Amino acid sequence: MNTELNTDKIAQLLNRSTQQLDTRIVSALNLARNNALNNQRAYAPAYAHAHSHGTARWTHWLMPHSTQQWIAGGLLVAAIIGGANFWHHAQEQQISELDVAILTDELPIEVFVD
Repeated sequence: MNTELNTDKIAQLLNRSTQQLDTRIVSALNLARNNALNNQRAYAPAYAHAHSHGTARWTHWLMPHSTQQWIAGGLLVAAIIGGANFWHHAQEQQISELDVAILTDELPIEVFVD
């Protein structure tokens, strides 16, 4: 079920409802709203509000917000590359040892029996 919301009607209803509230409640709501907006500005990247649709929805995944995240990401990439190189070198070493054993006829008989 696709129903589109009419934002103008919602805004009118909210404005009429706030007119019925006590001034203390309205000022507390304004203060809470301003605090929430200030907190959002502190953590939201500047490029996130550049577009309302499209690429702005996923750009926060591309660029971490802090230097610590960049460092952690770099260390993770370095660990993955280092682990892959170590594993590749170990595999190469095993294959070369097997090749030498095959060429020198020093394989045990159990290898041929299986």
